[in-house]
Amino acid sequence: MKRNTTILVMMLMLLNLYAQQRPRVRDMHIKKWDFIAAKMQLSVKQAENIKPLFMEYEMAVWKIMEQNRDAHRKFIEDKRTSTKPDFERINDAFVNSEMQKAQLMKNYYNKLKKQLTAEQIYEYFDTERSFRKELIRDWQGKGRRVQQR
Repeated sequence: MKRNTTILVMMLMLLNLYAQQRPRVRDMHIKKWDFIAAKMQLSVKQAENIKPLFMEYEMAVWKIMEQNRDAHRKFIEDKRTSTKPDFERINDAFVNSEMQKAQLMKNYYNKLKKQLTAEQIYEYFDTERSFRKELIRDWQGKGRRVQQR
């Protein structure tokens, strides 16, 4: 009985942690959108039309990444407990997730083509890459400050 209670408490803690993490993911997507919209100097109409496409795309990619992470965790656990882990299954999962992300990108691009010129789309994707670079720089900078203390 005590064991079941402990397991239930642990599951509730994990659910709570998961629920807390979701807003941070959404906050990151919003921060990325704000960065893109500011750098691109989108018109109000363009921003209103593109933001839902952006959020839909970002959340779909995030979902694929979560599924891939879960598959990788299961693989690591299987690797620890099994004499012969299923490498083909994890490889297939990885390749399938990359293909899904590529299809999402293609659909996203086709939707953007209805809203922006080719030059604007190029700048849009370039701005997305800039956000990623800044995020990495910020993250690395925080790591350095912690190490210097």
